Amino acid sequence: MVRNHLKRLNICAFIITVIFSSIIFAQGGNLKLRVVFDKSVKPFYENVDLNISLMSTFSDVKENTARIVHVIGVSKESITRKVNDFVRDEKGDYVYFKGSYYRISDKRRYSYDEKQKKFVVDKNGRYVYLQEYAWARKQEDKYVISDFYALKSYEVQETKYFIFLVVTDIEISTFFIKSITPIVGKGSTIEKAIENAHRRFSTVVNEYSPDKLDIAVLFEKGFDPVLRTALLTQLQEDTRYNIYDRLYIDEVMEILRTSDLFGVEQIVLKFRPPKYLITFENLVQLDNQTAEDRYYFFENPVNGQYIRRTINGLDVPVRVEVGGYYRYDSTNKRYVFDIEKGSYVKYYKGPWEKDNYVFETRFYDYNLYKPTRLTTFYSFLMKVFDTQKGTLVSSKFFSKSIETILKEPVDRFGSEVVNFHTDGKVESYYSAARQVQEFLQTVFPLTAVISETFGEKAIVEGGKNIGAKPGYVFQSVSEGYTTGFLRLEKVLEKSSEGKIFYIVPGDDVEPHTLAFETKMYPNNIGLRFGMFMNKEAYGMKIGYIRSDIYGNYLWSLTFSLGIPYNANSQSDKTIVPMGLEFSKFLFGENFELVLGTSVKYISENSGETYISDYEIVAGVTLSSYVRNSVLSYGGACFYTSLTYTLPMSNFELSQNNINISLGFDLRF
Repeated sequence: MVRNHLKRLNICAFIITVIFSSIIFAQGGNLKLRVVFDKSVKPFYENVDLNISLMSTFSDVKENTARIVHVIGVSKESITRKVNDFVRDEKGDYVYFKGSYYRISDKRRYSYDEKQKKFVVDKNGRYVYLQEYAWARKQEDKYVISDFYALKSYEVQETKYFIFLVVTDIEISTFFIKSITPIVGKGSTIEKAIENAHRRFSTVVNEYSPDKLDIAVLFEKGFDPVLRTALLTQLQEDTRYNIYDRLYIDEVMEILRTSDLFGVEQIVLKFRPPKYLITFENLVQLDNQTAEDRYYFFENPVNGQYIRRTINGLDVPVRVEVGGYYRYDSTNKRYVFDIEKGSYVKYYKGPWEKDNYVFETRFYDYNLYKPTRLTTFYSFLMKVFDTQKGTLVSSKFFSKSIETILKEPVDRFGSEVVNFHTDGKVESYYSAARQVQEFLQTVFPLTAVISETFGEKAIVEGGKNIGAKPGYVFQSVSEGYTTGFLRLEKVLEKSSEGKIFYIVPGDDVEPHTLAFETKMYPNNIGLRFGMFMNKEAYGMKIGYIRSDIYGNYLWSLTFSLGIPYNANSQSDKTIVPMGLEFSKFLFGENFELVLGTSVKYISENSGETYISDYEIVAGVTLSSYVRNSVLSYGGACFYTSLTYTLPMSNFELSQNNINISLGFDLRF
């Protein structure tokens, strides 16, 4: 088939290819490299010789290795999008303020006159008068520092090229397949797509190791080649398998019938009989493009006319009275206009709404835009067979629908961002591949031996040779029981160093015990959350809780916020009790010694705020805490606190200072 492709090339192109190949072989010495093209792909693409470009880019072949670069697809996609640029122009109609641009009517410049204490016209001044700043609290706020800008609108066309490759490395002396690596490359030109494909290839390092599992992959006839590429790429990226696509090997050898790559007449590619067979079948794919109106909100703190409200799960714009701030007059039970201290805005209510004032500080403009959505649906069945026992090890049906917005606005002026259709499809395939990868990691967990421990460090007899990577978690097992968990930090060729982060109480992580990779392990967030009630208020507390390597809690630091029972009757002021507590666990995890402080934050309706009633708090807490399990942190419990409060303004001891709190506590 390669000869059939060559016949289509003109004589000049053939001579150039031969000369270029000769140069590469002369420079590379033992370099063995062949580029082959699928029957649907032509070696020339838009006046670019793909053969020459690929041979040059993928010429970093290791000694005693032959490489086949198989081109299974080449495509390109072009899109257009609207762009709005602002350029400095003294005659421009826009100024820059608070991260965006705003049209301005007053084209004069100003400076601030210290003597007159006001802004005056000055052609060399730094300030401009943004009269349109309707949400300014004071008139002086409308004078802002900015240059003038002009708006330039135009359309941009973008083109992206895609190339789909499978790179196979073969050991020449034994004809042993070292790796089969599918690659998707993309770029603004076909040459950049090839460069990016090689860059991607150099990051996916999964060479053969006798310590890895030998797995053959079988795709049903007609399986999407791009999805097939994505699935194999993710499996190669995992590096824990020696992966062989059996049908693909046969396809390559049907194409590659010449012997000059290997120097012999007849070759038989070798690989160990796979222990497992993975099949992909029953593929269903559907692509659908739809378009519907959608609100896009863009913040406009200068003169935004809308706020966002959620109605039936959708964000919709609600028009407000621009520039109108209100505050609530509790004496007269009504809202009054107060542009300096008001925190409420008035919106135009519907007939079904009772109140038309809301606390809001963010204002928006919106665009009603009809974006194009690409919905990609896929489903397929994966099975894992043990070839030695002839049994089905595992199977799973994968199904997912992924939505990609192809074009949508990004600012108030209608600038657009565009996603390529091909990118959307490829990303949906890689999403499917990641699901498969995560599932197979639970089917084929890595296994090693802990050879040495010192403190919280452990040496594991397994590294790159078994596909281990930094961040992988292993559980140590002794006599059938889990004793602890460690996370790999440094991975060498045949060994790894990990940090022990959890030990089962009563056990220990010891040398010469087995270690199995796991995705389920104790996770300590170190968060504490509770609800409480006492004689004065009810409220909540949140904070940090510290535990040891065995999961036993040591101490915590929490912040509390309360609401007085009589809060609604305090018409002239708002009182918020606040507290900070340090808690030390003693005699287990059900008894705590508490030491802290509390204050009251008071806000008068006149606008004055202050802190009062400083107090020192000391006491004990007794809880019903029971740990969720020996292999997990945290739990929920009820608790009772008995505390004594000592006011800083009055050190007089009194039984009224005794306080009992009841609450519910969550530990994570």
